[in-house]
This record gives sequence, structure tokens and C-alpha cells, in this order.
Amino acid sequence: MSKILIHTTSIIEANPIIEFFNLKELEKSVENKIYSNDDILLIISGVSKDLIVKSLDYIFKNYSISKAFDLSIASCSDGSIALGTLFCTNRFIGGLNFANITTIEQPLETDENLETLLVDKQALFFSQKCKENIKDFYILKIVSDYFDEVEPTSDKIFELINNSISKWKKLI
Repeated sequence: MSKILIHTTSIIEANPIIEFFNLKELEKSVENKIYSNDDILLIISGVSKDLIVKSLDYIFKNYSISKAFDLSIASCSDGSIALGTLFCTNRFIGGLNFANITTIEQPLETDENLETLLVDKQALFFSQKCKENIKDFYILKIVSDYFDEVEPTSDKIFELINNSISKWKKLI
């Protein structure tokens, strides 16, 4: 039976999703933690390009995936956009905001030369692996900071992800 994949890079981002969908950790998980229920498979890859690619290769090799979501926080270059605002970055969807995103491997010191609204550390790698394996995928980003602040706390990330679920769960 095909499953819906949800990809995150950290347990902090995954926890509200695990709780909401009542996902259970799979015992046969490889290096990465994988959680599942009858319909959903969630993998926590870690942040680097290599970890993301390796994790997604494992999933697409070992599971039948009908649809995939990359769900995580992103930095925003526009301070007038509220923290917690949800964007889809790879397709237009009624009822959701759309924005372009830049994926970086090293932290940015400034957004001075940035040409996109959002910045993250995984969307490009997720997109590349999905394009090789599946047609139906979504890259969903939640605004968590504006570059000029300290990184959000674990509690703040949990709150932002938790509050976003009602906005994207209908896509599943």
C-alpha cells in the first residue's frame, strides 16, 4: 500500500506532526528515525545535503510513496510577513501563499543579495530527489525568523509547526 511521505530535518519539526497524526516509530529504522501510521510515513533526515539525499533514497527504494511533503521552517527576508505564515514553494495551491525559496548549505550573514523571499537548508535537495521518483510533491515552509534575530527556540518551532497543521492537512 502506498504511503504519504512527510520529510523533516529535525525531531523538533517532527514532534507536532508525530503527535497530531499519532505516528509510531518504526523499529527497523535505519540511521534516521522513521515514524508511521496506516497512511503516513515521516522521516527525519538531518540537515545536510548528504543526509537528506541518503534518507530520501532509502525511502523511495524501500517504500511505495504516493505523495510527498517537505515541511519545515524557513527564514524570511520580509519582516512584514508574520511569523508562522505558511508558503508552498513549488506550486500554486488555492488558499496557500506562494513564494520562491533559496536553499543554502551555509548560513547567510545577511539577506542583502538574496533574490527570493524565503531561505532554507533542504528544499532544493528534496525537490531533486522527488523529481526522480514521484510527481506529486509539495514543499511547505513556515516563516520562523527574519535573519536579523536569534534562531527560534525549540518551543517556538513546535508552536509554529503545530499551528500550521490545520492549513496543510487537507492536502494529505
